[in-house]
Amino acid sequence: KILCDEAEENNLMNTDRGCERWRRWDTCNLCKQRYHGVVKYALGWACWKTYLGRPEGDRFRIWAMGTLGQSMRMVGHVREATVVLEALLALIDRQPEKEKHTHTVLNVQNTLASLYGQQGRHEEELSLRRKNYPLLKLIEGANSQNALISANNLGLCLHQRGRHAAAREALREPLADARRTFGEDHSITLNLRETTADATSGLGGEANLRETIAIYEDLVTRSRRVLGTSHPTTQQREQCLREFRAFLTGGVAAVLAERRARGGGGGA
Repeated sequence: KILCDEAEENNLMNTDRGCERWRRWDTCNLCKQRYHGVVKYALGWACWKTYLGRPEGDRFRIWAMGTLGQSMRMVGHVREATVVLEALLALIDRQPEKEKHTHTVLNVQNTLASLYGQQGRHEEELSLRRKNYPLLKLIEGANSQNALISANNLGLCLHQRGRHAAAREALREPLADARRTFGEDHSITLNLRETTADATSGLGGEANLRETIAIYEDLVTRSRRVLGTSHPTTQQREQCLREFRAFLTGGVAAVLAERRARGGGGGA
């Protein structure tokens, strides 16, 4: 709190130094890792209580409310986090200079979309995903990491709703942007390719399945090199590749047999 107050007094809060000081609420200053679990939750409440007494439109109070909502989500308090973040968006919307909080709104909407998805509110989730991506492109540029992550979230949401062709189309340009900006081995590029592969598999047909397998073969090779063989993401992609190959040769029965062989049960 003292560091943030000093930054405010010195007009640093809109600078990199000011943002760094605010991140003390969610990032350890020693190991530079983000807090998680009950520690994140406790700090979220501490942050909120620290700035609760400020005027409603005060940026610290707004940021603190967002920090509280994020911390609730981290410990699985989905409904409570949703209530807090919806209230935060309503609060910002009442402000006479709400455009100053555009980045906060985008971050909150992104989190709310995930929360809606967890609660089965899929159309609301999709609506926010569709709203966020073009705004991030406009504000930060199509090649920014936040915009590309938002694009992947939109594609994943469309795929999960069974809109596979729309998902592939939504990911086409962002994937090209990611490749051009970050290269083939960057996590954002890999994630966009993975979502594209999953959407392609959802279209059905042997040609699409073979295309999916080819993408996953390359993804697994790159993941092993970049992340290592023991990384959960690498292992998850390896499992997907095994199952797609099994489906190509033997259909659903072969996939279920693959899962039983790996100890993953026989459920679809």
